[in-house]
Amino acid sequence: MYPENTKGLHGKKVKALFFIPSLDGGGAERVMTEILRNIDREKIEPVLVLLYQYEDSPYKENLPEDMKVIVIERASDNLLEKIKQYAGFLKTVLNESPHIIVSMLTHCNIMSISAKLIFRKRVIISEHIALGEAIKTKRGRRMLWFSTKHLVKVFYRFADKIIAVSEGIRANLVEEFNISSYNVEVIHNPVDLNRISELCSISVEHSFFKDEGPVILSVGRLAPQKGFDILLKAFRRIVNDIDARLIILGEGPEKESLSRLARDLAIEEKVSFPGFQNNPYKFLSKANVFVLSSRLEGLPMVILEAMACNTLVISTDCKSGPREILQDGTCGLLVTPEDADALSMALLKLLKDKNLGKAFPGWENSGLKTLPSRKLSHNMKI
Repeated sequence: MYPENTKGLHGKKVKALFFIPSLDGGGAERVMTEILRNIDREKIEPVLVLLYQYEDSPYKENLPEDMKVIVIERASDNLLEKIKQYAGFLKTVLNESPHIIVSMLTHCNIMSISAKLIFRKRVIISEHIALGEAIKTKRGRRMLWFSTKHLVKVFYRFADKIIAVSEGIRANLVEEFNISSYNVEVIHNPVDLNRISELCSISVEHSFFKDEGPVILSVGRLAPQKGFDILLKAFRRIVNDIDARLIILGEGPEKESLSRLARDLAIEEKVSFPGFQNNPYKFLSKANVFVLSSRLEGLPMVILEAMACNTLVISTDCKSGPREILQDGTCGLLVTPEDADALSMALLKLLKDKNLGKAFPGWENSGLKTLPSRKLSHNMKI
């Protein structure tokens, strides 16, 4: 992954600037903290740069205590403040003088590549979503007044290496954004199996696990991308046949509207929104089935984590990661996105047929290539 011309770095500690917007409760943010928590500090001196404060971040406690963190805040969302924030990022790169910048998420990637062009720094960027689908949404269509697709096509070709977290993302970058396949490498999101195993053993104090009926679990930011509205409608269709319960972990802008939808569907007493959980694994390991109802993904870590907890998985066949993780449906059930009927049928099928769940191979036999995060330093090749 690292460029070949590393003259002057061999035998020396590499200073790496890791750049991501925030440490809010998302998958890319969790990947970043996993990398920083497990990276080889004898070889790499990491500095974390954020665009938003992290004092109340759910992942703050996952960072090493001695981690240097630089926050480049802006006072508002107006254009002048955004320009000042960008200037602050360039100033940080100049002052820190890293050997390499490692960034995640599209607009941080573009900012990092611009710093490369100005300061001649090496840059590794990481893409965590199928951009070809993301740019079709209103939010993803533009950055400031520029077309996101145009910016990606222009800037991404200057990255020293692009990491795609799934084969689907890699194919999308090559086919839709004309990026050289030589420059894109697939590295699946890291999963710390030992840590998950320890956290799974902790008990859960939630009334739904004391009931006799099965518990369905979903995890993610409460935002339109995750399709929780579809999950609630699917759940409404199954409660007449099975006395099940649904728990959705996470925070986000749609929390109130989803709670209102649960009331409108008359299932509010069987649905719980406990918010973000620092230890979702204790929930995952005790649920009967995990459901990913997303409209769009990259390589959803929560499916990997559910499998690491030996929990059965149902997922929408959205672009791009679920089919790749579930090995075309041999390790879990795949259903059509946006289809509440298909999702409800899959739930009924899995909950009623206990032999079906036993047919899915476990983590060890699934063919997944995701590595435990203790191997991160080797795998990053910094």
